[in-house]
Amino acid sequence: MNIDKRTFLTGAALLAATPALAQPRAAGTDDLGRRGSEEAPKAPRRKARTTKMFLVPPSWANAISVEPGKGFWVQEQRHDGDPEKAWLLDFTTGKVLKTVSTNSKNTSGGVWGDGYLWSGANGISIRNHPNPPVNGIFQTDMSGRQISWRQIPFGPRDDGGSCHGMAWENGKLWVYANRVETLMRIDPKSWAVDWMIPVTKEVGRLHGITYDNGSIWQVCGSQDPKVVGYDGCVPGLVKYDIATGKVLEIVDFVPGSCDIHDVTVRDGQLYGVDAGEHPGWPIDAKYERPGFPGLNSPSAGYVFKIDLI
Repeated sequence: MNIDKRTFLTGAALLAATPALAQPRAAGTDDLGRRGSEEAPKAPRRKARTTKMFLVPPSWANAISVEPGKGFWVQEQRHDGDPEKAWLLDFTTGKVLKTVSTNSKNTSGGVWGDGYLWSGANGISIRNHPNPPVNGIFQTDMSGRQISWRQIPFGPRDDGGSCHGMAWENGKLWVYANRVETLMRIDPKSWAVDWMIPVTKEVGRLHGITYDNGSIWQVCGSQDPKVVGYDGCVPGLVKYDIATGKVLEIVDFVPGSCDIHDVTVRDGQLYGVDAGEHPGWPIDAKYERPGFPGLNSPSAGYVFKIDLI
């Protein structure tokens, strides 16, 4: 049968314009193969246990990081506006090797990187704080000299919001930005953001972070609404893939484990620190320690190992 050119082209155009003929649609999907409100699969969960190692100097210790070959840097938070200390502690004994003061206020996340301490301020938690509060990221050298104080990007020039976690990745600074609920990677020299990951909604409380070989670990936890305080808490961690932002796994600490405010990693081993000040928990006399401020958890002030099981 002979078909002239015009008839052939008309038929081809009609065929291409008919999706049902060109590509059969799977049941329950639209023209693009989407399934509407189908929920994403839940992240796998596992358990971990903690082992106490040593107490930090008397404080609410709210940040921990590693200076390779030297020790753990632990940074305190305060509510009175006084200068806040950071201590370099021996990896095994907790002996104080160095003390540095910073101008950060209510430090709620910090990290050692490139020879400096980086401290994330949560100044709204300072009593009688100014308006706007002292927020942002403080860079301090080993002599206690402030090198810079800059706001978290994508906010007002004088208040980019508070911080609840910081990490260091090969010359880049990771910040958990509370206001935008995002993990943000910043070039510390240009202060430009080159990557962002939204935090997960699969878990409750979110706090400190650390970098681990292409991933970010973040402190998390859940609270039994019927049980106030440590006894009703399940602390844990959530792990993100940096390249995709995907939640790789969620870790729940077994009963009796340490509460956790920040996390770090050294030679593949996870470590945490417990500030012993948990919003919404009452101060409990049975957890008090000489020289420490009011505490509300049995692991308050401890650096501890975290072993996945």
